[in-house]
Amino acid sequence: NKEKEMSVLVNEIQVFATKFGVPPAVAMMLPAVFNQGAEEVGMTTSELVKLATYGEEELGHYVVTIAEEAANSELGKEVWAEFEEKENG
Repeated sequence: NKEKEMSVLVNEIQVFATKFGVPPAVAMMLPAVFNQGAEEVGMTTSELVKLATYGEEELGHYVVTIAEEAANSELGKEVWAEFEEKENG
């Protein structure tokens, strides 16, 4: 069930973001970073999230760095601004 998998994944990514103190604008980039990383190393996204959260702390910090770069890019800033606009009506 794809929907259940996605919801579990969202929870796992939230746990990761909380553990590493990731701010919301950066956390918003995490699903894409994890998806791409998982593809590159031939793991499922869930496996990579678990490894970064509970296994390799260095990997966790690396993922946060990539997400920060994405959040600070022009596109990242646009996406966050659009999100905030929607949230604030």
